[in-house]
Amino acid sequence: MHLGPYVRLFWIAALACLVALVYWPSTLFLHGKWTDTAGETYTHGWLILLICIGLVVRARQELVTAPAQPAPLAAVGLTLAVITWLVAYRASMEGLEVPLQPLIFWLSVTTAFGWAVGRLLLFPVAFFYFAVNVWYGAPLQELTVLVMRGVLAVTGPTALIAGDVIHIPNGTFLIEEGCSGLHFMIVGLAVAALYGEQRRDPWPVRVRQLALMAGLALIANWVRVYTVIEAGYLTDMQSYLVRVSHYGFGWCVFAVALFVFFWLAPGSAVEPARPAAAEAATPLTAPARSAELAGLAIAVVILSGLPLLNAGLRTARAAPPLAQPAALLEPQSPWHALPLDVRSEWMPIFAGADQMQRRAFGNTAEETVEVLAVAYRTQRQGAELVGETSSLLGNRLQAIGEQVIGSSSGAFREAEVADPSGARSLIWWRYQVDGRNMVGPVTQQLWYGVNALVWQPPAGLIALRASCQGECGSARRTLQQFVADSGMR
Repeated sequence: MHLGPYVRLFWIAALACLVALVYWPSTLFLHGKWTDTAGETYTHGWLILLICIGLVVRARQELVTAPAQPAPLAAVGLTLAVITWLVAYRASMEGLEVPLQPLIFWLSVTTAFGWAVGRLLLFPVAFFYFAVNVWYGAPLQELTVLVMRGVLAVTGPTALIAGDVIHIPNGTFLIEEGCSGLHFMIVGLAVAALYGEQRRDPWPVRVRQLALMAGLALIANWVRVYTVIEAGYLTDMQSYLVRVSHYGFGWCVFAVALFVFFWLAPGSAVEPARPAAAEAATPLTAPARSAELAGLAIAVVILSGLPLLNAGLRTARAAPPLAQPAALLEPQSPWHALPLDVRSEWMPIFAGADQMQRRAFGNTAEETVEVLAVAYRTQRQGAELVGETSSLLGNRLQAIGEQVIGSSSGAFREAEVADPSGARSLIWWRYQVDGRNMVGPVTQQLWYGVNALVWQPPAGLIALRASCQGECGSARRTLQQFVADSGMR
């Protein structure tokens, strides 16, 4: 293959590399998912990537002969997508940030070469989402528990099911998210989608293929879970499937489901039409080459310029000093400072926090309020107010209920919690971004991300805890009185 006629393919590859490098946090996140042999849900990511590359190579003739014309509307979409990515990245919202990366690549190619090329890359880019964290197993997990409830009621053994825990006479099974069959579902749908694309089936046929594969993937997972439960019951929990692993057994069952799919997959009513032979790639004329390079330059400027502008604006303005809301609290009488209870079950976790203050106050009625203040100079992945590495409740408290409640100092989010002994308490908290109080975790993340486009806004959290004396109305009144007496704003 000579370089000249296929130079557009190399420009597309260059745009892919540029997106992977400039938007490296998303690239690293995907790499972590694809190499996570413990979670395993996205370990097929490398294969999906190779298939996407193969799909592009297969369409090389159509890609190089498609008319190139920069697409201004796609450039607008690319600009909006990059800005949204920056907001999500600064807000540490990986669930929004990472899925935007393939879209940014597609919009950059469409901006550079036009809608004709964009349509040719639409399926490969869409197929890539089978390797992106846009799939959630909670609904499948709940459905698996529901099906097991019905099947075990008919076949036995006698089972007591509480939430996602199944108790049988000689053991207990926890239906975790890994038992939802999400991995099988994603891989199955990817196989069905690729099957329809390779045959170039019409879309109604492809929808039936996807529906068939989804049903088979569900059944295969239910067979796996049911077999493990029965094996545990019949062997007194000594089966290899129970003691060691049943993941490999699940793939064996899924292989049978794939065989059934290829046997039953509905094809077109007629033999799938073969695509017309593409014209031979010919060297571009000077005007066409200029238009192509102009579109490519626009895409590169947007891809690189906006992140550089964001970094420049943030460094141009010095970060303000951290606030110290806990240290500044001086509630009026009858409140007074107390030594912090080192035996408290409330042990919040905020990885990477720049500041974490804890205080305690009591009154003449022997009511106690614990105060926590957390501050971050810069939020990022792994160091954030809301995320996998942060927990206001910590590992010792369990939430019972949550609501938003008003006070003389504005709204707080309230959680009723219980410690291991069953003792209950109330925790009030709210977030502070650039001096603004917020009670919604997603709202504060988005507001922080928007502000972080142009500077480094301070972000923090203040929380109060009071024990329930019999019922939690007393703790709520204690917190309301403390907020009023402390002059919180």
